[in-house]
Amino acid sequence: MIAGYSLSSAAEVAPNDLTDSTNFTESETVIDSASVEKQIQRIESEQGPFGAGLSEHLQSLATQYQNDGLHEEALTVFNRAIHVQRINGGLYDLSQAPMIEQAIQSHIAVGDWGEASKRHEHLFWLHQRNFGQDDPRMLPILEKLSSWHLNAYSLNRGPVASHLLNAYSLLQSSVSLISTNFGENDTRLINPLRGIAISNYYFATLTLDQIQQKATISTGPSNAAEAERRARLEQFARNSYYSGKTAMLKILDIFEKNEGTDPVEVMVAQVQLGDWYTMFNLPNSAQKEYESALSLVLKNDSHEPLAQTARDLFSKPVALPDLPVFETEVFDNNEPHDYVLVKFDVNERGQTRNIDIIESEPSDSVGLRVNIRRALKSAKFRPRYEDGKAVKTEGLVHRYVFPKKS
Repeated sequence: MIAGYSLSSAAEVAPNDLTDSTNFTESETVIDSASVEKQIQRIESEQGPFGAGLSEHLQSLATQYQNDGLHEEALTVFNRAIHVQRINGGLYDLSQAPMIEQAIQSHIAVGDWGEASKRHEHLFWLHQRNFGQDDPRMLPILEKLSSWHLNAYSLNRGPVASHLLNAYSLLQSSVSLISTNFGENDTRLINPLRGIAISNYYFATLTLDQIQQKATISTGPSNAAEAERRARLEQFARNSYYSGKTAMLKILDIFEKNEGTDPVEVMVAQVQLGDWYTMFNLPNSAQKEYESALSLVLKNDSHEPLAQTARDLFSKPVALPDLPVFETEVFDNNEPHDYVLVKFDVNERGQTRNIDIIESEPSDSVGLRVNIRRALKSAKFRPRYEDGKAVKTEGLVHRYVFPKKS
């Protein structure tokens, strides 16, 4: 789990990780379901269906169901726990937030992303009712909800372009809130600025089908809203390069204006800017940023973490964008799968050359071979560096694996 976004980190952002104020820390003690059920029955008999303390016991029971993989049962009990909490604490009671968070986990587990989205929106509304939209205490939930929407976009869930627009709006709200309350150069700006950069990369790679995809199935009065949404997507796509670059330059500026910044963070930010230039076919600008990042090692020759970071970032070519910060779908490696084994070179400018398909499964899968070859031809890599200079890497071998179609 990370505190924010990164274009160079392999860490993941879980879509259901909520604010610090609402996180539920699951007990490692195994709950005795039968005992909890008896407690629930006792409270109901003594105090009625909305007795004080009932929601806590319902939450414990639902948690046990969830731990046992009984997510449908867990959701039924979580819903009741939330309802009871609202009856006792009021519609805006933040004590219900941890239960909503846990319910989101079960919605995701059963594949109900639509309901998970509604729950996230409810959490946002709940915090806004308690704090107001201009209160800095809104920052954690803004960050978590933007993470959720970017994750949903990356997994192609629902009206994906609308997820992207929602994420971008929330990230901009975070930047505005931090700047207003803490200043234009506060380090808390870094995470949402990185989120904005990621969003702009996604805007740049939107397809026409994604832009034209309807956000809802409604017709009539919604046509104007649909037209506005598409116009916004087209505008963001046109401005994506400059908007993403501006966000990354601002991150570097913030580091420069704050004393005591970890040089490792500066290096990573510099490399991220170089990656941005590489992805947008500006290898000369990218090279300048990469070499500037590597020069930090010479300036801090006794800083081993910095040297190790340089080795991690530049010891081999890295496919871009280097941003799997969101959960990706996986499949059981023990199950049958299709694959393409390919060998290729990466030159000093991060371009692929000499692509050679070694083998594939199925062996006669022309479509898979063609798609991998086409993808690699247009792929961008951060090149390998030796002694501060980009060098060609030959004979890279990679196996691209796909779930076998039924």
